[in-house]
Amino acid sequence: MHRRAHLTLSLVFVAACAAAGSGTGGRTHNDAGSTGLDASRDGGGITDAGTGHDATPRDSAITPHDSAPMVDAGCDLSTPVPTTIVGDPPDMLLIVDISGSMCTPLGLGLTGASKLSIMKAALTDTVTTYDARINFGMMLFPSGGGDGCNPGAVSVPIAARNAGPIATRLAGLRDDLFGCALANSGATPTPTSVDAARSYFGTIPVNPVGRYALLATDGLPNCGPPIDGGTADTVEETITAIDALHTAGVTSYVLGFGSGFGSDPTVLNRMATAGGTAHPFNASSAAELNAALGTIAAEIIPPSCTVELGGPMRDPMLFQVRFDGGALIPRDSSHGRGWDYDAATNTVTFYGSECTAVQSGSVTDVQIDFGCPGPLI
Repeated sequence: MHRRAHLTLSLVFVAACAAAGSGTGGRTHNDAGSTGLDASRDGGGITDAGTGHDATPRDSAITPHDSAPMVDAGCDLSTPVPTTIVGDPPDMLLIVDISGSMCTPLGLGLTGASKLSIMKAALTDTVTTYDARINFGMMLFPSGGGDGCNPGAVSVPIAARNAGPIATRLAGLRDDLFGCALANSGATPTPTSVDAARSYFGTIPVNPVGRYALLATDGLPNCGPPIDGGTADTVEETITAIDALHTAGVTSYVLGFGSGFGSDPTVLNRMATAGGTAHPFNASSAAELNAALGTIAAEIIPPSCTVELGGPMRDPMLFQVRFDGGALIPRDSSHGRGWDYDAATNTVTFYGSECTAVQSGSVTDVQIDFGCPGPLI
């Protein structure tokens, strides 16, 4: 089944304006949780009660060059019409290292938050921030049992609006120094885990918007043949596995956290090249980790700043546009910033900093009130 996820977007259509001096009306809202477009809803007109003129329908065919409408002071009664941002979210599987080394603090000290604790907080923030724009899933590796070299298993399948299940799964991981070490004493079976991710992607429908994996790890892959009381590195096997995942249509981002790659700084570069991305990401602090995750998320979000409106074409002179209940955003027909309306496609497109805000996923509610004039640039 093809998955679609929608920003919580609402177009508020003003059905009538009360005459100045009349009683204050309240807004009537339908179920804003609807994700589809309801083209069957007809909007009402504008009634000039102060002059006694007949109602002027505003949902009829109107050209953007019509003269400015007459609007009374009150605009209280409204009905929301669901709409959607143009462009579906891509899929991303988080492949997260929870090996024993992730239980240690950053750097060479023995105190401070564990790398796993910092990683959990950063991933939780990322999936929450971009919940509406990316279909996330998560694999943790190694999986439990055996000799600590079991390949990862998908604990949260890829789905729309998946921040809650991922945050819950991450919260269940022990991340204090000793508790983490007892619960996560495994090694780093990166190549077999990437192979398991490729097998998983083969079981779900191909998302035409994009398929991505994010490998977040703090050290060189191992779980090779026994050597010196441990296991040999499996760098070449990992690069081969990442290349196979890329060949299968999944682009892989590689994120190294901490100093575990210091012995061979070229490893991350080779992994990223095999995965189809221009370069790897390195983080040695919580701030750098958050910045890297934000950059990766922004790179894969479809570059759309266009909101498709439900119902018939409307006069943009009567639009008031806000983000998350904030200040009114001006209309700019020169497209330097703000928004503009395209009657041919019945869409509102954002430009400049407003476009950047929509693309970043930081905007959770685009509100377009119809019935009262808004500011212009």
